[in-house]
Amino acid sequence: MPNSIDDMKSLLQSRGGIARGNRYGVYFNHPNMTARGRHSSWLQDGRDTWILCSAVTLPGKRISTTEATHNHHLAKKPYSMATDEVTMTFLVTGDYYMKKYFDTWMEMIIDSTGNHYKTMYKNDYVSDVTIEALSVDTERDAVYSCKLINAYPIQLSQIELGEGAEGIVELTVTWEYDNWKTTEAHDGEAKNRNIPNLKGFERPSFIERWFPSPHR
Repeated sequence: MPNSIDDMKSLLQSRGGIARGNRYGVYFNHPNMTARGRHSSWLQDGRDTWILCSAVTLPGKRISTTEATHNHHLAKKPYSMATDEVTMTFLVTGDYYMKKYFDTWMEMIIDSTGNHYKTMYKNDYVSDVTIEALSVDTERDAVYSCKLINAYPIQLSQIELGEGAEGIVELTVTWEYDNWKTTEAHDGEAKNRNIPNLKGFERPSFIERWFPSPHR
């Protein structure tokens, strides 16, 4: 068994150190419907989600079981698997860019402009969403990556405005999807993405530098 601090240091060094929660990135493509009509120009740059996403949850999975008796022994047997909803929080810019974008996406799922709501075809409003945990060094290499298959937003958080609201405005998005799978961090898809250079990118200092606290 390990019996010294050197053993721990050696293990951490061989495993890339301790993972840090502020080293991450998210990106997604337009849903299919945005390829035509007035929605085509909303997401102006795929790197925007990397820069504006201030928090994200990696999805979990749970195995569904049922009780079964075998030789008078009661045991749980797996029969299916369920996934968790995923939430992302985005900084809201002065033009309410992310708010407008997700408002539009929600209307592409359920058209509420008429007297009767109309549900659109699923293939028109879903998109794959990728979440990556980045290495702790100064490069943007992903050490863990997962893809939400056929994802779409199902809930947008309220945004509270008021005379005393001097802080940063944020929008939380809840995603539903068919399934998620892990992807190789260095496969061909990952190498060819149009993502920003995140060298030296630390979100807490990044946010504080651009949006300093009014109480400091």
